[in-house]
Amino acid sequence: MRHARPLALLGLVALAAGCGASQRTGPNELVVLIEASVQDLDPRFATSTYAIKVSRLVAAPLVSLNTPDSTPKMELAQSVTQPDSRTYLVTLRPGARFSDGTPVLARDVKATIDSVRAPRSLSPYRRAFGRVSRLEVVSERKLRFTLREPHAPFLSDLDMGILKASQVATSAHGPGGRVGDLDLVGAGPLRIVSRTTERIVMAPNPYYYGARPRLRRYVIKTVEDDNSRLLCLVAGGGDITQNTVAPLLLPALRRSDKLRVKSGPSLTTTYMAFNLREGHLADVRVRRAIAHALNRRLVVKAKLRGKARVATSILAPRHWAHNGALAPVELDLAAARRLLDEAGFRRPPGGGARFELTYKTSSNRFRVALARVLARQLWRVGIRVRVRPYEWGVFFSDLKKGSFQLATLQMTELAEPDYHYYFFHSSMRSSAAHPNAGGNRFGYSNPVLDRLLEAGRAELDRARRRKIYQRVQAILAKDLPIFPLWHEDNLVVMRRDVRGYQMLPNARFDPMLGAFKRR
Repeated sequence: MRHARPLALLGLVALAAGCGASQRTGPNELVVLIEASVQDLDPRFATSTYAIKVSRLVAAPLVSLNTPDSTPKMELAQSVTQPDSRTYLVTLRPGARFSDGTPVLARDVKATIDSVRAPRSLSPYRRAFGRVSRLEVVSERKLRFTLREPHAPFLSDLDMGILKASQVATSAHGPGGRVGDLDLVGAGPLRIVSRTTERIVMAPNPYYYGARPRLRRYVIKTVEDDNSRLLCLVAGGGDITQNTVAPLLLPALRRSDKLRVKSGPSLTTTYMAFNLREGHLADVRVRRAIAHALNRRLVVKAKLRGKARVATSILAPRHWAHNGALAPVELDLAAARRLLDEAGFRRPPGGGARFELTYKTSSNRFRVALARVLARQLWRVGIRVRVRPYEWGVFFSDLKKGSFQLATLQMTELAEPDYHYYFFHSSMRSSAAHPNAGGNRFGYSNPVLDRLLEAGRAELDRARRRKIYQRVQAILAKDLPIFPLWHEDNLVVMRRDVRGYQMLPNARFDPMLGAFKRR
């Protein structure tokens, strides 16, 4: 009932939310509300979810994964061919132009990627393009990439926006340095008109090679408070928000005469992370006991309003490499208690705690509420859990340093199964001394899995790759360095006059270009 009062007061406090009638969106603009400010839009440095989504609208990549089944889609590239296992020939689309009208040429692609893979580059994508031993301009519209060794996910690596060669060479921070957001000249469907910390205004790129955006203006607007975001939508100060509204509000939203809700499958996985360097959690029996103690189906039904699917791996069931033979870990309190006993953590007489764990989560109210539900479920088997919410930056920094015991967070846009390497290969273990070493924040190491992950990225045949990653998922389901909880649906809340918005499983913002307003 904690959400009932804000919803009942929507009409009374809308003006206080800063989204009054004088700020209603226009008929030829779309205002997208998000919950966190966007940082670097230079595609070579964009790493946050929103920065990547917005930057790809401005700086088009060679290849994208904006398809329902995550099959690579040609963007600035007209074609990509592979004469041998280490060579890729990229032919550029003949009509592609930057937003200043100049053509996209091979030298622009080379300059962008060379700046990323340069020895002193600070780009987080340097490791990916470090696999390129040689990058050659064959002609104005053709390039040759030669890799050091076969790398199956290379097409996915090409999903990075391309900049003009002249911009890369003369950026304010020197060659390869960041280009300021207002100076970005890309070949995507939009160009940046203005920006502040909380507001990015964009207009169509008149030279875009694809279908023209249907509206004249697009605004990305940051409204951090959950209730204020909804107030903004109701008052007409925003048009649409994606994956920022708690499913608990769905019944009330569906009764609204101003808003409508749309949902669809996603590639997002919500998971519980275990720190295997901690004494209790180093024992797989404890991790499995925790998994058996959680009633995920009840959480999905009651808290997520059925807008999620119980997970068996980090890959959603619709993914081409998903292992459909894996059975979900079901609620089994007796098994959980037995495993804890076997691990040497017997419950004291009188029903006290076997041991205590600290559970870190972001300060988002809905995520905190979910964490507290899971904590109460773990108490039923004698594990006392203290939930500690943190502002996102602090929370994520602690995770990277290994400063946690339990935590929940999400993996998004898991289109390429090679993400398993980033999260679980032993070389990707991060620590307090090396917080940015990789995504393996769990301290997990398994030599057999390492070899499979290395084989998976070297195998070019998709059918054989699928078998490799199905074995990977089976090993992870046994070892449980993390516990995949559920795959949450994409959830869009929009004004009733918005039409034509078709969600993508990866939740990118490209569908907003096809949206329009009913007049």
